[in-house]
Amino acid sequence: MTDTKPRVLVAYATWAGSTAGVAERIAEVLNRNGFAAEAVRAKDIRDTASYAAVVLGTAVHAGRLHPDALQFARRNATDLGTKPFAAFVVCLAMTATDEKGRTQAERYLEPIRRQAKPICEGRFAGAYDPQKLGFITRQIMKMIKAPPGDFRKWDEIEARAAGLAPLFTARPA
Repeated sequence: MTDTKPRVLVAYATWAGSTAGVAERIAEVLNRNGFAAEAVRAKDIRDTASYAAVVLGTAVHAGRLHPDALQFARRNATDLGTKPFAAFVVCLAMTATDEKGRTQAERYLEPIRRQAKPICEGRFAGAYDPQKLGFITRQIMKMIKAPPGDFRKWDEIEARAAGLAPLFTARPA
């Protein structure tokens, strides 16, 4: 008997692992909700045709998306336009308590939107561990007074992931 669960790709681009952790958790939640989901580095995926739906997640550093996410979106834009597609960013701007940080985080997905329009978007706070970054990046983080720590809110991430299930199973009219 073959597995008839719809395959979902949760592709991600990460610098220090925070985005990978979010992608893995999203895949876990989708698996609990009836999908065959897998989290894979965006740079390792050449083709999305075999997936019923795709989620793309990217880290942000110094206001820029990870280049692997942008390349993934460009490379797969045509296919992403034919199936349920969601996107998320992981950034420290989401730790802000004011609207300015959240508005900034929302703008980060614009380059992805230009390639393919997501049916759902997520913006999540990330983690900053100075030991996982290079000297120059640590110095920049120090200059902007970024506090180290893990700011991911797993309950929000899981709720957003669970909300994808009905979007990924809905059939167009």
